[in-house]
Amino acid sequence: MASNDGAGLVDELVDDVQRNLNFRDESARVGAVYTMNYQSATVATYDYDRERAGGLPKGGFLVAAEPQGDNGFILLRILKEARLPNAVANDQTRQQAIERAGNEGPWAKELDTWIANQVSLHGIECRILGTFIDQDDGTLRFAEDTDNFFSVNNLMVWKPGVRTLKGIVNYRHRRNEVAEADRKKVGITRFAVAERESATRVPFLLDPTDLLRRRTVYLGMSRSGKSNAMKITAEAIYRLRESDQAVRIGQLIFDPNGEYAQDNPQDGPGLHRIHEAVGLQRGVEVETYGIFSPPTDPDRTIMKINFFGGPFPSQWDETAVASALDQMLAGRDIVTAQMADETSRYTSAFRDADLSLPDNAVHNRGAQIRYKRSVLVYQTALVAAGFSPPTWQPSIQGLFSQDFIAALDPEQNQKSSNADGYGRAYAILSNEHSQVSWGALQTVFEALNLFVSDNQSAYRTFNTNYISKPNGSGESWAEPRLTSLLMIFQTHNGPRSFQGVREQHDPSSPLDYAESVVNDLNVGKLVIVDQSTGNPEMNRRAAERIMWRVFQSQQNKFRTAAAAGDDGIPLPGILVYLEEAHNLLPRAGMADVLRTVWARAAKEGSKMNIGMVLATQAPSSIMPEILSETDNWILAYLNSQNERKVIAGYMDFEDFLEQIGKVSEPGFVRVRTLSLAYTVPIQFEKFKLRLPNLTGGEDHAVSG
Repeated sequence: MASNDGAGLVDELVDDVQRNLNFRDESARVGAVYTMNYQSATVATYDYDRERAGGLPKGGFLVAAEPQGDNGFILLRILKEARLPNAVANDQTRQQAIERAGNEGPWAKELDTWIANQVSLHGIECRILGTFIDQDDGTLRFAEDTDNFFSVNNLMVWKPGVRTLKGIVNYRHRRNEVAEADRKKVGITRFAVAERESATRVPFLLDPTDLLRRRTVYLGMSRSGKSNAMKITAEAIYRLRESDQAVRIGQLIFDPNGEYAQDNPQDGPGLHRIHEAVGLQRGVEVETYGIFSPPTDPDRTIMKINFFGGPFPSQWDETAVASALDQMLAGRDIVTAQMADETSRYTSAFRDADLSLPDNAVHNRGAQIRYKRSVLVYQTALVAAGFSPPTWQPSIQGLFSQDFIAALDPEQNQKSSNADGYGRAYAILSNEHSQVSWGALQTVFEALNLFVSDNQSAYRTFNTNYISKPNGSGESWAEPRLTSLLMIFQTHNGPRSFQGVREQHDPSSPLDYAESVVNDLNVGKLVIVDQSTGNPEMNRRAAERIMWRVFQSQQNKFRTAAAAGDDGIPLPGILVYLEEAHNLLPRAGMADVLRTVWARAAKEGSKMNIGMVLATQAPSSIMPEILSETDNWILAYLNSQNERKVIAGYMDFEDFLEQIGKVSEPGFVRVRTLSLAYTVPIQFEKFKLRLPNLTGGEDHAVSG
């Protein structure tokens, strides 16, 4: 946004739209209502009046009222030309005049003045948008219908002047009951790209609170201005902290091209420097994430996690164990997703093994040991896949009994062809030290994978005795989870099936970045996830994982408040932006689409104070279940008739389909928000971030 001058405009607007708005004094009268019903009206207008008014663009507003009376009026929108009953006679008159003129000059000069006036009368078909009603207290109230045909023989029509037009396009019909804030100037009215500079234009004010808890879509082709509009919107939401209520909304922007999170010569400072524009410190205002730090953003958080997690605490405590393994379990989800298409038995078994924290281990030492053993196998597989080992050393203390180690003795396995391998594992586990190297553990687990399934090994005898122990669990030593994990060591290629996610691993990472994003949003930061580099599929999965954390965090807060019976506890407001949403959202018509986090957040997010902003060039990629509950629409150029058909059934957008499919001017859009009762065509401003001039002069604006 170029400036924060919305407050003054709002003060002026209140006077204009709600009090003493005499539209007749400052609007141009252009004709009369010819005929009218409850839905539409035909307006008769002469060429002279139309020219004097500066033209009547398609999609423009007209107002109809009696020549004298109160300040109320019927609001009309121009749809197209209409043929009046005299059209045939006028056509004949024009043809005769053209023939007489013989292409030597304007044919109108061949007509008598009264006849020329007669043929200059035309009809315009208009939609009735509703009625502005003059109330007893001098304010205007808008109703989305009309209660009468009215006496059409006494209804005149005006093209709104500046004050009237300002009142019409900025009338706030309804409110989002979440916050109060000044509206922000984001553009000017524009009904046609061909408008002359002298055309009547007024500021369009966006109510940022319209987006909170709601669904918003930006629809348009590439280079039609979607990103520019989203930047303006994000800045308006960010500046809510400057309002009287100091509302801090956590904003999460998934940035596929790096244009929000990076500076560049073409666009200037990125949105990630918005805190500089308001004179605040970045640490409590903005956070950016990515897989690398560009020179223009050295303070960003690198999106890597420690796939190993931390070592087990000395004493089993559920909270401490969960904290130690938090990053490991997050990494496990990434590994599982990477292996989704694996079909071989040994890799799919490893993938499907459940490593979630056991719920019966608090007072069950056996369950604790079995779980620790499985975790150690998984962590060793990571090393085998080429992941950099963690900073701590692995420990086998208490994980292998002397009876089990003795069963690995080569003397006990002479019948097996794998006795040498068991012997190497026996030598490692017999060492008195509880800490071993990761390489040694790989040797051990390669041997154990064969040992527990080898009919010629000593495992069968050991396991029979283990199961029959009086105080035992009655289960095999190698439970299904352990055997499934061990199978990854069946061949050296096993661990290679998930080594593609190594670039997301950092053994020194102190916190899962997804959890860090949630923490940033909870304190109202602007968070930008730069996904302009890296593997597209990995980026998609990272975005999905972050969004699940956000959704579950808000869901838990909602449930806690509901369980406490306190609906008044405000949840942290969060607004999520999806650029190129068609790359993340499930396609309409796909099976089980409502199970995805994107669909669930869009459908259920409102009650959890999650708003979503979706930008795409393909409206058909958004599920109808989401579009039907969308409150805010920004419609730019769409060259596909099929895509235009998708939006034709919503709101009053059918009135603009021809223009949407024809005019490709960047930033020229049709806007319908929660607080608006009808669609308004506007030209969005160019996003400009005003930063302090560090040389000591006046502030300067850098255009993006």
